[in-house]
Amino acid sequence: MSKLNISLPRFDYMCQNNTYSGSQGRFRYKFFPEKKDDVDTVLVAACYFDNCYEVELEAGRVTCQEFDYSNDGIDAAEAWLSAQYDETQK
Repeated sequence: MSKLNISLPRFDYMCQNNTYSGSQGRFRYKFFPEKKDDVDTVLVAACYFDNCYEVELEAGRVTCQEFDYSNDGIDAAEAWLSAQYDETQK
């Protein structure tokens, strides 16, 4: 079981185009809605370094994954983030 305890916000938060970010130790993550080809998705990004997300993104050290804009998609995003965190703990 993952040691990352995360509960991503749901649609009341996401429908306002809000970004959500958090961290645990050096593990950082960001969660935000995107629209591609008129389809709403949720993009989740994770990195494990001392710098902020924007610096790590520019350096190419951020792992990203897209998920459906649905409750199942958000559940999958939480599971993906937990797996990313677990990988950094090995």
